[in-house]
Amino acid sequence: MRRIGMMLGLAVMGLTGCVVERAEPIEPSESGVTINERAEETSSEDIQVTTDKEVFGSMIEDVPKGTVRLVDAVTAQYTLQYTDGTSERPSKDGVIYETVIDDLGLIAIKLPDREDSFGVFNYSRNEEWMLHGIQNFTIPEAAEKVHHGLDLPEAELFVDNFEMNQLERPVEMWTMYDETQIITILVTDAPSVADGELIERRDVSNVRYRLNQTKGNGLFYVDQGKLIVVTGNVSEEVLLNLSDSLPEVWSVDFPIK
Repeated sequence: MRRIGMMLGLAVMGLTGCVVERAEPIEPSESGVTINERAEETSSEDIQVTTDKEVFGSMIEDVPKGTVRLVDAVTAQYTLQYTDGTSERPSKDGVIYETVIDDLGLIAIKLPDREDSFGVFNYSRNEEWMLHGIQNFTIPEAAEKVHHGLDLPEAELFVDNFEMNQLERPVEMWTMYDETQIITILVTDAPSVADGELIERRDVSNVRYRLNQTKGNGLFYVDQGKLIVVTGNVSEEVLLNLSDSLPEVWSVDFPIK
């Protein structure tokens, strides 16, 4: 049986069944997947004529058994549905970054409804991939850029925070982005971490490990029992500088200074 999550306007819906229909909003946790949309109300003067399709909802199906790649999981599982009755899945060509470490998976992919829309999907894996949370963004509708205080080429970026405390291994992540770059910082417990490729550096006090990614760059390190993953569609040097400028993980202002 399919598991369906409905989003109508800015509301998040949950529905179980094989036929999509309008329903009253219920708590997102009932659908089994946490959905976080980032948008901002606009006045009629700000609305521009667009040929982009209007999204009615999204359908989340089970990942096909035996799926190995994250991109295969998300493109088989996630479908956007439009008010004109058509539907569309993300394209594998739209992957921005694809990160796997231990049993965790994180993938950012362009969404098909409009040119400036993308999603960040958080997975875990036992025998099969399981989707836990989605961050949906549409850049022109995002909130104001913020001054993050980190070592990045741009002093201000859009920033969105997302927590999934209901998981056995809770996850918190921040996505920092603009029209050209997307960087995600993920924090979770680090009971054990698979060996990674040590990044050779002059400053050996800040040990970082390289993630072997099919798209984008990524690194990780452990701080006070927490695993910190930094990944995005930027160079490894940018990620290294960013990670070195992050406060301690238990700091009240982590990761934004």
